[in-house]
Amino acid sequence: MSNEPHHKIEEHAKDVYVATGIAATVAAGAATIAAPTGLSAVGVALGLTSAPLAVTAAPIIGAVAGAAGVAYGVAHFYAKWKNKQINPDEFEKAQHILSDKQLKAIEELEYAYNEGFLSDEDFQKKLENIIPQP
Repeated sequence: MSNEPHHKIEEHAKDVYVATGIAATVAAGAATIAAPTGLSAVGVALGLTSAPLAVTAAPIIGAVAGAAGVAYGVAHFYAKWKNKQINPDEFEKAQHILSDKQLKAIEELEYAYNEGFLSDEDFQKKLENIIPQP
């Protein structure tokens, strides 16, 4: 991972997501074990006694884990989108890779293509002649 802010956000969101997922799994297991049975369950259902804390907390912890999962998903896809954005510095460097003659030829080729004088296939072939592919 790079030190760019969107990667840091994604990494932190992932850590929170994993931690809350583990907590939710433990809470669900504890709730299963602590769930009242028999007469205790009847007492909880009638409101005479309260449910154990593990039983009450498990759905809340599960909801927090779900929200953390959504936050991680959003951060993950935001980071992917951000990676696809053109970095202005890199764009400037890329322009210097091509010669002025190549840039002029590409401009003319684009004009001919946009005006409908070239098919997609012809455009691609001519572009490959200007910029040899590795």
